[in-house]
Amino acid sequence: MGKNPVQFGKATLKKEEKLALRSEFDYVRNSGKDYAGRLMLLVIAECPVDSRPVSRFGVICGKKFSCSSVVRNRARRLLRESFRLIKVKVRPCNVLFIARRALLGVSVSEAQDEMIYLFKKAGLWIEK
Repeated sequence: MGKNPVQFGKATLKKEEKLALRSEFDYVRNSGKDYAGRLMLLVIAECPVDSRPVSRFGVICGKKFSCSSVVRNRARRLLRESFRLIKVKVRPCNVLFIARRALLGVSVSEAQDEMIYLFKKAGLWIEK
């Protein structure tokens, strides 16, 4: 048995916390800074000036990751769940997660540990 994932604060995902438009994904991809991990690539961009300061995120998991949609959707769910549990401790920014094949077969707690490591590396993790 692995360790259980950690939850900080109230963990819900609202519609306005998700990147939805292609232009939003392009903005983060083009103006963001990349942080590479074993399981995922984290791309972080500052919040646009005209928006409220809230952490918004998106997940990219294309056919290059796996030909099976079941496998791709599991990777997306794993990344969304990991971020949902820790988003309270992350400074407001636009975040993009790009899945890597090593993500196959890992638990939520392992994905969450790497996510926390990458946020600390980027200087966006709130220690309090």
